Amino acid sequence: MSKARKYLYAHIISDATGIAAERAARAALVQFYKRYETIFVRHAFLKTPKQLSRVIDMAEEQNGVVVYSVVHKSLREWLIAENKRRTTPIVDILGPILDQVGARFRIKPVLDRALLRRVLGDASISLAESIDYTLRHDDGLGEETLGKADIILMGVSRTSKTPTSLYISCNHNQKVANIPLILGIKPPNKVFHLKKPVIVGLTIAPEKLALIRRGRFKRGSVEGYSDLHTISQELAFSHEIFSRIKHIQIIDVTDRPIEEVASMII
Repeated sequence: MSKARKYLYAHIISDATGIAAERAARAALVQFYKRYETIFVRHAFLKTPKQLSRVIDMAEEQNGVVVYSVVHKSLREWLIAENKRRTTPIVDILGPILDQVGARFRIKPVLDRALLRRVLGDASISLAESIDYTLRHDDGLGEETLGKADIILMGVSRTSKTPTSLYISCNHNQKVANIPLILGIKPPNKVFHLKKPVIVGLTIAPEKLALIRRGRFKRGSVEGYSDLHTISQELAFSHEIFSRIKHIQIIDVTDRPIEEVASMII
């Protein structure tokens, strides 16, 4: 009988994208694969001790670890102090390099996060920020910062909101949020008043959606989820919502590949 899989939660903290820190953490923690399957959770662009504390609290509850790549001086000092106070491992990726190089050449690091743009380039940083935003605003998440989106996608379940969002973000450097429309539940009031983002409503033929949903649950089903009558009600509800949003662009995704839908949106 095989042993139950154990999970290790690794929370990556950064005051920038956190991509480099996550790669370093993955390279190290894969060495424990015989005992743990590691789940990585990246928290990018954190700016306050309160935000950092929430992540560390989460890691403590999950008996996980924290790996950080932070340049901002006061945040680094806070994390160093917190590491002494907490029992959760809080691992500094940059610290050993900064300390040893600084000691060897008798110079203090500048600790300026803006210098990352010089190394990685503005385009790379901007793309990473867009992808990070999109991941944080998937499936209705991040309501409080919807106004920072370039594009908002809305639609019922299985209208390809998530893959379309990620495709646009990765290939067109756009911050995309997607909001699921659930029968009888009003979406965030904010979407009816936003002026900046392009808002797109995704719709689909009921028969095609029923087919997709049946394929989603081959070994079982959720009551009403793939029922044609319920689907028709959901789509009618979504169009009712669309009709209340000014300047919305509605796209029928029936038999359209994600690339084509993305192109139409852009």
